[in-house]
Amino acid sequence: MIDGHVTALRKRAARDATALRLIALAPPAVILFLRAPGTAWPYALAVVTAALACALVFAELRGRGPIFEALVPALLMLLFAPPEAAPWQLALALSLALVLGALVFGGAGFGFLSIGALALALLAFSFPPLVPMVPASPVLWAALPGGVLLLLAGLAPWRVVLAGAAGFALAAGQEGLGFAQAAPLAVLLVYFAADPFGAPVTGPGQWMSGLMVGGLIALLGAPGGPGFDMSAGVFAVLLAGLFAPLIDAGVIAVADWREGVRHG
Repeated sequence: MIDGHVTALRKRAARDATALRLIALAPPAVILFLRAPGTAWPYALAVVTAALACALVFAELRGRGPIFEALVPALLMLLFAPPEAAPWQLALALSLALVLGALVFGGAGFGFLSIGALALALLAFSFPPLVPMVPASPVLWAALPGGVLLLLAGLAPWRVVLAGAAGFALAAGQEGLGFAQAAPLAVLLVYFAADPFGAPVTGPGQWMSGLMVGGLIALLGAPGGPGFDMSAGVFAVLLAGLFAPLIDAGVIAVADWREGVRHG
């Protein structure tokens, strides 16, 4: 009975989070369609079809309703996909990410990785010339108000975002954070690193994860350069995500130990 109640709460939270995240991603998607309709429409058709197909197949297998949260990584992939990619390549990478990173675990709320980052990483691994790209400035700026909405709604842990910016600044050192890097770094931290289903759930864990992401972006990329290295950002998010369950477990273990010492 308790397990069923927890599962129902997770599903309801996933639906609410999906709705707000889609609202947040709608403005940059509209700007992208207006600026590059020739590539945006085929890409959108490919990723949305792949997302809904995977979600509906797993919904049928599990006897549950459609899993519309698959549309969130589909939109993220649409925004950050390289323009030279073929639509079928995007669909394949997204399908693998959804199945391996979320659906086999039961969907959003049950996995531990940012599916958007995983999809972009699989695209780069599967087709090496293709790397995640930073979209045009109007698209990025259109994504920032939605990021603020997610922060205010508690769907993007603010500790991860703040710690990520601090970690990048500390690791970059004198290179610093250029103006051309500020917006893409903010979007990456809010929509990928602070994924509500991929980031740690404990406060200290969120600080540690954010510092890890920011530091890895600076170490893997090229701080102070003319642009932002989105590939470094994606892989930094994935590496930190792999450690998220361990970080949370460590934080909880330390808290339990301190509680035991206090009452022992």
